[in-house]
Amino acid sequence: MKPRYIQSLTVLLWGLQMELLLLAAPMAVLLEARYFINRRWALDKKDFYRLADLTSIGLFGLVVYLALNATKFHFITTLFQLLPFVFFPLVVVLAYSTSDRMTLDVLFYSLRRQKEPVTQSWDMDYFLVGVCLLAIATDTSLNIYYLPIAGLLICWALFPLRSPRYQTTTWILAASLIFLTAHITQLGIKEGQEALKKQSARWLANFIMNRTDPMKTTTALGNVGRMKLSDTILFRVKGIDSTTVPALMQEASYDLPSGTNWMVLDPSFRTQPHVDNFLWHLATPQPSDHAANIFLEFTRDHAIVPVPDGVTAINDLPARDIKVSQYGSVQGIDLVRSPGYQIQFNESASLNSEPQTSDRYIPAEYIGLLQQVAGDKKFDHDENALAYVRRFFGEFRYSLYQPGQPGQTDPLEHFLLHRKKGHCEYFASATTLLLRHFGIPARYVVGYAVQEYDPTLEMFVVRKRHAHTWSIAFIDGQWKTVDTTPSVWAEEEAANAGILQPVYDFIVNRTFQFQLWWNAQKLEDYEIELIVIGMVLALVLIWRITTSEQVILKKDSDESSEPASLDQGADSSFFRIEQFLEESGFNRGKGEVVSRWLQRIGHSELLPLLQIHNKWRFDPAGIDQNDKALLIKQVDNWLSSQTSSTSTSSQEGPPS
Repeated sequence: MKPRYIQSLTVLLWGLQMELLLLAAPMAVLLEARYFINRRWALDKKDFYRLADLTSIGLFGLVVYLALNATKFHFITTLFQLLPFVFFPLVVVLAYSTSDRMTLDVLFYSLRRQKEPVTQSWDMDYFLVGVCLLAIATDTSLNIYYLPIAGLLICWALFPLRSPRYQTTTWILAASLIFLTAHITQLGIKEGQEALKKQSARWLANFIMNRTDPMKTTTALGNVGRMKLSDTILFRVKGIDSTTVPALMQEASYDLPSGTNWMVLDPSFRTQPHVDNFLWHLATPQPSDHAANIFLEFTRDHAIVPVPDGVTAINDLPARDIKVSQYGSVQGIDLVRSPGYQIQFNESASLNSEPQTSDRYIPAEYIGLLQQVAGDKKFDHDENALAYVRRFFGEFRYSLYQPGQPGQTDPLEHFLLHRKKGHCEYFASATTLLLRHFGIPARYVVGYAVQEYDPTLEMFVVRKRHAHTWSIAFIDGQWKTVDTTPSVWAEEEAANAGILQPVYDFIVNRTFQFQLWWNAQKLEDYEIELIVIGMVLALVLIWRITTSEQVILKKDSDESSEPASLDQGADSSFFRIEQFLEESGFNRGKGEVVSRWLQRIGHSELLPLLQIHNKWRFDPAGIDQNDKALLIKQVDNWLSSQTSSTSTSSQEGPPS
């Protein structure tokens, strides 16, 4: 029993939901036209094997395409949404062939190697209906009417196959109850999923934001041993129309020192208004602004966006919104995977707000230390104080290794008075506090140094070991970068790179270059090639089918082209046996299965006839004329034998 009309309606529903109606409409027409065309093609197994292999190639190509375009498509959902189109050739070719069903060896290559012929088969019409409903269900814009419509289509398809043991009203009520329960359950699961998603997002946002917490950062001050940072490439930077790139990419700045930590006094963020869908102006852009591409794929939907402090605009950032704090942190909201974004920047702009009282705060435990280091020095201008700070740290050395400290010496005190060696976090913390000691508002900043140029890529690469900290000081009405860490720090860290770094770089850089090339390709650039390839494949398929043996279907005078009705087998002669037994006093219990009834009353010899009778009534294919004639003959013989034995018993009369 073919799901006539249901299949085409489901395909149209899929096309409407996926916005592929122009594709779905001819597919539906082809499926329905077979009921009006009596010509079929006698295709053999090899033909179906070739078509299935072609379908497999198409499915593999779709998987590769979606994997390479993960920045544009959601892999799993898009794959499911396009499955009806992938499997349609198999369905439509089977529909116009002399075969009713498709054996499993056509769909599964491993079964083709079996010596025994495969007899298990699938009805591809029902398969296409299921695939279409599954594809529709993966659409995120699905409304609440999907399940009722899907339930109606499924019930419509299953209605001709229902068991005649139950009344039609009972079957409809049971099906309605099942789908009503499913609909209520679906709504409950959906609401629960949304609530869990929002709560999980809040937990994740509170726990970590990509790498940097804009509210608090924990330094490595006082850690004993060698700091070993990863060679992993985090992102890449390339200047647009020039070689100028920002030297430092800021993630966050902090104003409150607390032991070995730095925090912010005001944790609030403000939403930055859009200029365009993916364009934000953070300051007034100037003609002298520099521009750069930042190649960074975000793996979280809420993350800190690395930008220079002097950023004036962010473009092509794949986010619904961005939020900015007064400490220069930019947070992307609802980020999606994308190759990167563009920035405009200049030295005169700053995301950091005007100085606050907290930018001059010095913890009590450090007041005496700073007095011991700098004494009562006074400067007539902040620039002179800044110059002194730079000269002071000029005698210090960079070191990734920190030995154990004697007693309970404070890490910063040990760094300033004794060892005078340390990594960037020592220099940034000490510089910030020393600037404040001279009355200059200062903040502690974390981010990355952009310093390693890759001539092969013609851009800068930023690794995890390029993570850096520095200070900013508010001098002459603007924030200025103060980085007192010796410049040799980058070379020393590069000298400690892993021996496999060149191999790693070669692989990831070639992959990155391929992704850049692929993302630059446009479908319209290959439109002619794709059309030609598609037409060639279609012509080969059409030629192969049309040159196959053709069969003209003829309607028998005693059979209808419509599926068998619910009265199939109503004229079975086995009903005469049931009537005879009832009249003979062998009453059948309510709901008792006929086979058990026959065994109970001692007529097991009728079970083979019952099997033919049941096949006639319940098998959609029914039975052929020979089986019908055989059943009638055997029923007549059995009734004759029973009538003869009854007559003999009557003539002999009762015993004397």
